[in-house]
Amino acid sequence: MRKNNVIRFNLAFFTTLIIIITILIHGFLLKLNIRDSSRFLANYFDNLISSRVFLKSKLDRNFFDPQMKIDLSKILVEGPNDYIKGIYYSSNSIKYVEKSRDNYLLYEIPLTLFNFNQSSLKHYDILVNNKIVYSNEISKIGSEYHSNILDSKYLSKYGFEIVVGYKTSFFIGSYLLIVLPILVLLLIFYYVLYNLRKDAVGLDITLKNLTIELKKTFEEFKTKRVLSFNKQITNNERINTLQEIFISMFNEFKKILNEHEKTNEILEETMAELEETNAELMEKNLQIISALAEAVEIKDSVTGNHSKNVMNLSIELAKELDVSDPAELEAIKYGAILHDIGKIGIPEHILNKPGKLDDKEFEIMKKHTIFGEKIIKTIPGWDLVADVIRHHHENWDGSGYPDGLKDGEISLRAQIVAIVDVFVALTEDRPYRNGLSVEKAIEIMKEMVGSKFSPELFEKFIMVLKKRGLIN
Repeated sequence: MRKNNVIRFNLAFFTTLIIIITILIHGFLLKLNIRDSSRFLANYFDNLISSRVFLKSKLDRNFFDPQMKIDLSKILVEGPNDYIKGIYYSSNSIKYVEKSRDNYLLYEIPLTLFNFNQSSLKHYDILVNNKIVYSNEISKIGSEYHSNILDSKYLSKYGFEIVVGYKTSFFIGSYLLIVLPILVLLLIFYYVLYNLRKDAVGLDITLKNLTIELKKTFEEFKTKRVLSFNKQITNNERINTLQEIFISMFNEFKKILNEHEKTNEILEETMAELEETNAELMEKNLQIISALAEAVEIKDSVTGNHSKNVMNLSIELAKELDVSDPAELEAIKYGAILHDIGKIGIPEHILNKPGKLDDKEFEIMKKHTIFGEKIIKTIPGWDLVADVIRHHHENWDGSGYPDGLKDGEISLRAQIVAIVDVFVALTEDRPYRNGLSVEKAIEIMKEMVGSKFSPELFEKFIMVLKKRGLIN
């Protein structure tokens, strides 16, 4: 009687342990899969923004869009936005607004890039302020998100929350498909063992060994991600058959794990393709820049080296001013190279005149800033570069051209290129005069402080020249 009680207790314990281990392993695999899926989707989303491919417009400090000529202050906020109506896209889109010194950058990503299958076993949600702005379950869009133990949430670096989870029906169904057959098999196993009274001692030892092996299997899976089951040697055919079923069960788990790894590989390949596309876009931009710079150099023999010198010194001044935003540094670099691109539209008899221009000729020359902006704005995402080209002849006191901006109305990027342009122009040889010494150029520029340049900017510029060893 005592032996029977021991057997019943061991069988009950063994049955419970098997079910718990099965549930833990299955749940661990599912949670691991959705956690990686949410992380990869968040990284993919971040790359769409950081690639700048979807940078659609530069807004002013009041959220006014100069391209669309509409006020977006009532529907846009800084950071991630919680609505899906398109602005630049006719289809629905997700928008992100980034602060960039004295203006805002609008990114707009069409939802067609997140075209997940609605019949998928998983749901994919993008949240802003706990509101669902995208989901492959269409009915959820616009509603509040309610936390679910089946979900994995990952915060993107741009403030969007990415949620991936298995649908409840799949989660419950998968457990039933796994637990119910195991429970039936264990009940059969219990019945068989209960009736093998003669082999009770041997069965007790076998159960202990199987329990130890199952614990070992689970621990190895947690630490090494290895899933294996060593068959116990026994003369009982039913026990052997049951162990074969265990082995088949673990093999199925291996298949699930392999599918999970394949899914990760596909996501990684998608990320690699996106990075390759970004690299190709940057290469095309560089080709466009080279072609434009060469066109200016052909028209005006002075401009080629002048623009390169302005670019190098402008970058140094920007760093001295602690400009670290990649978009700003890019705008300063390319704006400096191409600041005189509009001279393509200026007649050569004015452009290469050896003497001083008369009033009529100077009015024509001033148009090169507008011509340049018009050329550059045809390149998507180059609004900041266009700003440098249009405003590099604006003055601090408002006496410059073409818009008569003053003080804080002029972007820092345009001010940087403007002061460097003056210095380089004074120190370079021109057809009508020889270049001035650095000391003489600085002496002339001091007279422009407060009118053409701000005192703070001029002070930083002097520090750059000292670091270059051009002045003491």
